[in-house]
Amino acid sequence: MLFEVNLPSLSPTMEEGKIVKWIKKEKEQILSGEVLFEVETDKATMEYESPEDGYVAKIMTLEGETANINQLVAIISDDLNFTLEDLQNFIIEKDPSKNSQSENIVDKATPEDTIERETINNSNIQITPLAFKYAKNNNINLDGISSQMRRIHISDLISTPSLEDINKDKIFISPFAKKVALEKSIEIKNIKGSGPLSRIIIRDLLNEESSEEIPKINKLRQAIAKATIHSKQNIPHFYLNSKVNMNNVLNFRKTEKQKGNKFSFNAILMQAIAKSFKNFHQANCTYKDNGEFIIHEDINIGIAVDTDKGLKMPVIKKINHDDLDEINTNLMNIINLARDNKISPSDLSGGVISISNLGSFNIRSFDAIILPGQTFILAVGQIFEDVYVNKGKIEIANFVNLTLSCDHRAVDGVLASQFFSNIVLNLEKINNEQ
Repeated sequence: MLFEVNLPSLSPTMEEGKIVKWIKKEKEQILSGEVLFEVETDKATMEYESPEDGYVAKIMTLEGETANINQLVAIISDDLNFTLEDLQNFIIEKDPSKNSQSENIVDKATPEDTIERETINNSNIQITPLAFKYAKNNNINLDGISSQMRRIHISDLISTPSLEDINKDKIFISPFAKKVALEKSIEIKNIKGSGPLSRIIIRDLLNEESSEEIPKINKLRQAIAKATIHSKQNIPHFYLNSKVNMNNVLNFRKTEKQKGNKFSFNAILMQAIAKSFKNFHQANCTYKDNGEFIIHEDINIGIAVDTDKGLKMPVIKKINHDDLDEINTNLMNIINLARDNKISPSDLSGGVISISNLGSFNIRSFDAIILPGQTFILAVGQIFEDVYVNKGKIEIANFVNLTLSCDHRAVDGVLASQFFSNIVLNLEKINNEQ
């Protein structure tokens, strides 16, 4: 019996996903619950577990390719006694648009080809159906031909004289490479392709033209682009900023470190924000694009995390009791999960405010873009020394510039200012009794 494996929806906003890696290959045995493949969504790279026991009969979406939600990406069989005809019929049954007249979904062999290929396989020569067809039609002797992959592919036959003669006057080039070559007026006649059948692909043009690279935009970067455009077009931002004296915060961290407690600056910021939400409960709210307005009981705060896949905004949930030690531990855990690409979709939603801290990049101040679905984002700059007047005396202190971006649909200027001023007060009045 054959079972379908469709691309699941792994986040509320996911429309498609890119297959990053197949953990199991075709004909390999897999048990229910074992990881079948890794998929890159608009939120993160996640593992997908097999829903069935059996064998991987057919992989429909290759590594690096993108599939839509509920699209057939693989077929699992409960045994190895399936035929190419079985696969072909199963695929057409699941998607009638894929019929044998419009496309050859599974390479099918004639009885004669099957017998001959079985003879080859019995002599320890494994070859793809397409490569076998080329070899047969062009009288290529397969003895002595080796492959770096499990089976002989078309690319392994390109060096044979018969194929060189057939294709010597033809230029093979991918559609994208052809488009780039035309746009940049690149002469392709003398370019040696590195793809199958010596096909010219985009990297060959880049090597020919210069060391300039065309960057790949991953799903996360695309999602960020879509979210920021939506935010600036639909959320009426207004901004509040303050220069905050950080002497007490730095003294507090130093004292706690001597006690063996190492608290991050972001954890202290989260505690200050949580206290302010308790004092100004009406600010703990969100306004939806459909006009729905919600005041939340739980205090959920996000943090911008830079990962090798791009920027992620995980959320720490239910910071209602604002215990600094617990906030600090939860913050470190969720940052590590985000950087290891093990964050779950539920950890990326539900926040009312997020923190974006660029202090480590020597940025003094900036205005951050509100994440859609949230009401605030707090932009944090570097801590710096500056002079100020204290009771008529000129003194030096450590300061940080904070900028609070606010959604004017959810909060007005008075409520936002009260909320923000209280955050500043909580930071400047921090003491060792936490």
